[in-house]
Amino acid sequence: MNFFSMTCMLLICFFANAEMAKGVGEYRYGPETSEAQACRLALDKAKSMALSSVMGEFITIEEQHFCRGTLGKETDEDCELNSLSWSFIEGDLKSTKVIQQKVEPSSGSYICTVAIEAEVLRPLKKPDPNFEVDLKVRQSIFRVGDDLTLEFESTIPAYFAIFNWLPNENNQINRVLLTSAADQSDSDFLKKNANGKFQFKKAFTATWSKAYRGEKKSYDEWVLVVLTKKPYKWLSSYDFETFKEKLREIPNDERRIKRMGYQLSK
Repeated sequence: MNFFSMTCMLLICFFANAEMAKGVGEYRYGPETSEAQACRLALDKAKSMALSSVMGEFITIEEQHFCRGTLGKETDEDCELNSLSWSFIEGDLKSTKVIQQKVEPSSGSYICTVAIEAEVLRPLKKPDPNFEVDLKVRQSIFRVGDDLTLEFESTIPAYFAIFNWLPNENNQINRVLLTSAADQSDSDFLKKNANGKFQFKKAFTATWSKAYRGEKKSYDEWVLVVLTKKPYKWLSSYDFETFKEKLREIPNDERRIKRMGYQLSK
């Protein structure tokens, strides 16, 4: 086999899971948001739409409601940006081309609309349809000291790790430990309960992070639960990009990731 033939084969293998997709995103904004910030969010929405057109929905109705409801505003720029950034875990964009970008007035505010064409790289494996997880956090607003009751249920026995994502302060992702044992690196195991279901329920105390050193009285935080078919070792904390890389190392058919947002105030 000559060098040209081998190179062609490698390129075919590399792009075998690539697919061209289009996405359109728009962001409505007022005087508190700059045009550049609004169009950046619109671009991220367009990227998420391109990804979801190939791989399925990423941003759930619950997350949209949380972003727009907890702070009592029509939009919450930081919260929406965090939701969108999470969507890029499930798939990669190899290249992105902006086809159109426009800003138009609308009912006392403005709308930035961005249309793109992107090359989406599909994961080699699809999620296991028999591995489903339901996550519940009973309320979306907590004060320091409140009980935050976390519940989730899996359709199969699974290993799990719980994390607290603090996107507004250095984008930290911290492991939530369930015991005080010396070795905290291994996943916990979700066993069948007395009702014959693979369920977890525990009340945690809402705590103000040491990372919050400013004068803000409230922050958006997220609970992340990672369930896997096999045990994995986890660090006590991650930065956001490193955590995404860790998740991508686990095959799609062996994991489920659930997230839920809430607002913490003091």
